[in-house]
Amino acid sequence: MFTLEARPRADSPDFAEAGGAYVTCYQKPGFADDPMRRASEFIREQGWVVVAVEDEPAQIDRDEAPNADHFDQALLDDEVYVFNQWPVEDADDQTRH
Repeated sequence: MFTLEARPRADSPDFAEAGGAYVTCYQKPGFADDPMRRASEFIREQGWVVVAVEDEPAQIDRDEAPNADHFDQALLDDEVYVFNQWPVEDADDQTRH
């Protein structure tokens, strides 16, 4: 599990409302040779751009996961990405556009 900070691209449907997001990334161990690259590709496919690494990838146990349901889902689907967005009108240090 690891966390990336991202912002929506101008052509993203989320651009008008989301100022940015912390993306919590769950990947099944061994799923990707380069977990950060795979997560960045997925985030880009959703119309977002990674702007910072908040937490480096680390293997965790279920009881250490912020959300056990997301952890379990990643074991089934190989990967789960949770976008914790903040609105554009929260114009503080986090807003990137």
